[in-house]
Amino acid sequence: MFRRTIKSIVKSGVRDLKNKISKGDEDEDFATPFGLRIGAAVDIDTLPLRMHAADLHIELPEETMIIVSQGYIDLGDSAYAHRYYASDDTMIQVMTVAGMEDQHVEELTLFVPYKSYYPDSDGAWALWTAEGGKLGAQMFRLDDGTEYSRIWFDTSEGYVEPVKFTESVYEDPDSDECSDVYHKVMLYGRNLEEGKKNEYLLVSVEAYEGEQTVELMVGVDLESSNLKVI
Repeated sequence: MFRRTIKSIVKSGVRDLKNKISKGDEDEDFATPFGLRIGAAVDIDTLPLRMHAADLHIELPEETMIIVSQGYIDLGDSAYAHRYYASDDTMIQVMTVAGMEDQHVEELTLFVPYKSYYPDSDGAWALWTAEGGKLGAQMFRLDDGTEYSRIWFDTSEGYVEPVKFTESVYEDPDSDECSDVYHKVMLYGRNLEEGKKNEYLLVSVEAYEGEQTVELMVGVDLESSNLKVI
């Protein structure tokens, strides 16, 4: 997720999405790769991943995914993250650079919610967000002891500041109204045995309507051939 565009995030920050995407005709839909959109039904061929399912923390979807909302993140320098959510917050994320058609896709990733945390005091939050806290550490360890290495800023020693961006989330394809979700994020990953899929861990402090939670999502790369969008 944003693995090759982190320099763009740091350099440009977040810009206003609506100033970057011109809808032109009021009835024109947002540009969207692979035909992904609110209301679409998506079948994901998970067979290549199921060969390694015992080694993965991600729970692979077994049913058709119905997209109920769609998020946009402007990473700057004509790079965008497009997020397509099911009702259980399973997410297909598509990264596009220098355009929003299929040929501009740089990354395609499936993320599934793993665990939520609800810190209830300043001290509890400090464990996550203070300098030297979990969010930004060089390694992240799950409760079961599984360790993930930091992917962003992987050449930096010790703690680094998490990446911050705003996600505009749309639930009605016929409306310009959206909700803004504010993220402080770090991406981690681990290599399974040689020849097996990598697994990602996205750790994010999400702020929405005055409330904050810590969300962990695990993910794996997909190929466009793995998707059937109806």
